[in-house]
Amino acid sequence: MYITKISLSYFFLGIGILSAVFYVYFKFITIKTSSEGKDKDKIVGDMKDFESWKDRNNKMSYLSLFWAVVSILTFIFLKFYYSAGLLSIFFPFIYLAAIIVSIVLFLPKKKIAR
Repeated sequence: MYITKISLSYFFLGIGILSAVFYVYFKFITIKTSSEGKDKDKIVGDMKDFESWKDRNNKMSYLSLFWAVVSILTFIFLKFYYSAGLLSIFFPFIYLAAIIVSIVLFLPKKKIAR
């Protein structure tokens, strides 16, 4: 089965925009909890392991930025430089699987207290 180059390129653009939105969200959360004030108290509350939570959000922001850049570069390549008309439909599924695997592998695991 095949998908058109145009459809696939806009799929990558959508993933890139969505990843950029996640980057802004995680970065906003990290920045708002860095300073002392009302915003930090509203967001954090009575959280027990604040440093671990902040570290996970920071890593997620950079992971989202990475996938946003890769997706937008792939969109540009497919839209302007790739000349074939049809591509395999497995590419989007492989790409989404790579995103999920990277999230699972690069996020710190929750430490179990014993």
